[in-house]
Amino acid sequence: MSRRHLWDAGLALRSMRADVVHIHTGQLALHTRWVRGPWVLHLHGTDIRTNQYLPRWERTIRYGVERADAVIYSTPDLREHVERLTNRGIYMPVTVRLNEAPVWSPTPGRVVFASRWDPVKGAEQQIAVAHALRKAAPDAEILGLNWGSDVASAQAAGVTLVPRMDYDSYRSWLASASVVVGQLAPILSASELEALAIGVPLLGGASSSFYPDLIRLSGTTSDEIVEGVLLAIADPQGASAAQRGRDYIAAVHDAGRGVEFLLELYEALIEGSTA
Repeated sequence: MSRRHLWDAGLALRSMRADVVHIHTGQLALHTRWVRGPWVLHLHGTDIRTNQYLPRWERTIRYGVERADAVIYSTPDLREHVERLTNRGIYMPVTVRLNEAPVWSPTPGRVVFASRWDPVKGAEQQIAVAHALRKAAPDAEILGLNWGSDVASAQAAGVTLVPRMDYDSYRSWLASASVVVGQLAPILSASELEALAIGVPLLGGASSSFYPDLIRLSGTTSDEIVEGVLLAIADPQGASAAQRGRDYIAAVHDAGRGVEFLLELYEALIEGSTA
């Protein structure tokens, strides 16, 4: 408890030299009690999707949402959970650095599953896709991360598991794929965004209602994804050109756009605090 108060006091002192304080994740909201000046609460997922409903965190999350000068959420599925507490929530898409994306050098026949093998990532459907791909394309190289609760099932489905790696190595690994299968959930994670930034054809479960500007190469059922992967293996360059992933990232998810968004928000908060 004493360490927490010291940390809070240190944050308060630092806030006196800052125009805006930006707090990531709702669990940290109570640390802002002595912050001076405007502050932003940035909700990233589990904090607002799950923890706001738990007795341990409900008060903290509500405090942050009610007291913050601005509330941001990072994926479109969070909107309904944010709106349970406030109508001030602003969607800020997750960003990646398009200008730092590695050059795409596809290895013929290589399929990369980009996500960990966990239920929250749609692991059961991912494994079904991998199993069907192994039957439909026995010569394909099917790779995935050795990470998640269902790795044994993924391996049994014919996936060659590779160790977890650092960020740069991970992006280079994505850039070696002819096609990437992302998480089979309705939102895009950073892994899928990195693949699109590289230009690799991406198949996955992203909802068209959440990402209306994203060109999809298939539907989201297992059979549709398998069919899309087979087409992408046959013509990676054509699939990439059809999807225009880099154009999509530049328009919606590039880090430069995120900086512009935040600068506009910060300027508005600063003007409001000095008015």
